[in-house]
Amino acid sequence: MHQLTFNQGDASESRIYYCAHYLAESLGLFAAEQLQVTFTTSASGGHTVQGGQVPAVLNREADLTLGGPMVVMKHYQQHGAELRCFCASVAASPWFLAAAQAQPAFHLRDLRGKRVLDVGNVGTATLTFRWLLAQHGLLDRVELMAGSGDEARDFAAVATGEVDYALHAMHMLAPAIAAGQLSPVSSLAALCGRVPWSAYIARADVLVARAEAFAAFSRAVTRALAWIATHDATELAARVERYYPGYPRDALVIGLAAYQQARVFAPDSHIPPFEFDHFSQLLSDAGWLEPSQPVPYHALVTQAGVAE
Repeated sequence: MHQLTFNQGDASESRIYYCAHYLAESLGLFAAEQLQVTFTTSASGGHTVQGGQVPAVLNREADLTLGGPMVVMKHYQQHGAELRCFCASVAASPWFLAAAQAQPAFHLRDLRGKRVLDVGNVGTATLTFRWLLAQHGLLDRVELMAGSGDEARDFAAVATGEVDYALHAMHMLAPAIAAGQLSPVSSLAALCGRVPWSAYIARADVLVARAEAFAAFSRAVTRALAWIATHDATELAARVERYYPGYPRDALVIGLAAYQQARVFAPDSHIPPFEFDHFSQLLSDAGWLEPSQPVPYHALVTQAGVAE
């Protein structure tokens, strides 16, 4: 029996778009690979290289974590290729725009002159949204406001028309949508294009030393991702709801369905080079990465255990 310790960051990192490994556990896919995965947490999560789960991997307290390849790219520019992405998880932006009322004919140009409340204030999402506005000549035409830190207050401000749109992950929006407070307007996934938003990450040397265990992990996650693609959100919610205690069941179904429809979940464990390069270019354009120092795909991505 192989064993891996998976540090997930703090409790806030356990979002519904990160359900593939929970599904693999629920379906017995890890067990079928003779693999035991121990899930641990950190005192703090990570929007940056210094976030809780990344040091746990770097310090060998954990074998792997899940997060943005942007962290691996930034770490490469600062310290070299210590970290590798080895298995896909989220293949597009999980962020959405929501408003008080449904807008079935919404187009990005409709944001001109509007106020968008960046409720989450999460680095990757904010940078990506600003990049998207710039690509459409809207950066100076949209008032992007930082969230207050009080999610309920921010959602109420949108619901009452004090501001026009909320920008947040569907994980956070779904309960307000289920309660009838907000309506989803647009996924950012299609607008921003396919990018390896989140991937499973490990130290390069640990990937080599524990190759069989990581290959088993990737095969199990690949099968979980295939399951997500062939089952509806109600079935998926039934399989993973115990990993999200306190999260409303109706919101879980709404959120998972929105992510399935937007094709946010990766189709398999593979991280395509052109999607990685698109993301690195986006992050360079947005100012997160140093443009003069390219981040090479083959130095930062290892495809561990591609399923048969």
